[in-house]
Amino acid sequence: MNVPIQAIQVPLFDDGDGGLRVTGTRVQLERIVHAFQDGATAEGIVRSYDTLQLADVYAVISWYLH
Repeated sequence: MNVPIQAIQVPLFDDGDGGLRVTGTRVQLERIVHAFQDGATAEGIVRSYDTLQLADVYAVISWYLH
């Protein structure tokens, strides 16, 4: 089976104040990174911020780790 490989766009945008936020939300990148560094899972982060989508949190964490 041939599965096409597509790049996934990281769901972040510049908030105009020198920070990055998750697209479609007001959640700052640094909040996700700090929660992840403190041991939170992607699922736990989504439970903390009801505007986040699980796939977006995984994409942001992946981008951060890369």
